[in-house]
Amino acid sequence: MEESGTDRPVSDAVTPAEGEAGPEKAASPPEIEQVLAKAVRYVKAKRGGDLAAIILAGSAARNALTPHSDVDLLVLVLGKDNSHELARVLGRIVDIRYLGVAVAEEQVQTSPRLPIILRKAQVLFDVDAAGARLLQQAHHRFRQGPPPLTIHEKIRLRATLLHWLGKAEDRQAEPAVARHLLSIFLDESMHAFYQLRGFWPASPSDHLRFIAQRDNALAALLQQALTAADPVGQSATARQIADYLFKDIPAPARID
Repeated sequence: MEESGTDRPVSDAVTPAEGEAGPEKAASPPEIEQVLAKAVRYVKAKRGGDLAAIILAGSAARNALTPHSDVDLLVLVLGKDNSHELARVLGRIVDIRYLGVAVAEEQVQTSPRLPIILRKAQVLFDVDAAGARLLQQAHHRFRQGPPPLTIHEKIRLRATLLHWLGKAEDRQAEPAVARHLLSIFLDESMHAFYQLRGFWPASPSDHLRFIAQRDNALAALLQQALTAADPVGQSATARQIADYLFKDIPAPARID
């Protein structure tokens, strides 16, 4: 997304993330401190007087960075900005989201993702406690849990998953297509688990672990489907998953 003003980095160590970067050494914790310091300095220089807060989110805030992890920053600004920028600092991609303070406070109450993103976030820079207030609101919203689905939303969710499963079964003669459609079904099934059980979703890398801790039978079926050697066996297990997830959810009403 195009940013207003200049995109010129404030130092040679910060460059726009365009094109392929060569092989880089994985950042150690001391290097991450340097990445954060340079990124904060860059944002301060770019935004100037309308900067309200810089918040570190994602794996860097949780001390769970891997060699391929991005560094995620939420930058609160005065006004109604809602833009996005990627930069590269010492070999790390820095993903910067700019958001107006009022919009961020509204999204904390309505977004299905923001309370999770901010749950373990850290304020790196703050003016008049704008960042601290937002994190407090996010923590409160997280403790409330996601809004429950209505019966109509549950029926629609069931119909959507069965739609993808049916398409996969229709294309069994084309194994690559069937596997692709089943991968969509399995991904949607994991998201359906969170929605039906009233949990905030975990990160994609933690889906199976999270589900196994709360429903080992479903996790075993998902593991079996994800590792199935052929689309026919994968499809049969996927049907078991659908039956298990939606055993208490009715089909859409008949009108014929």
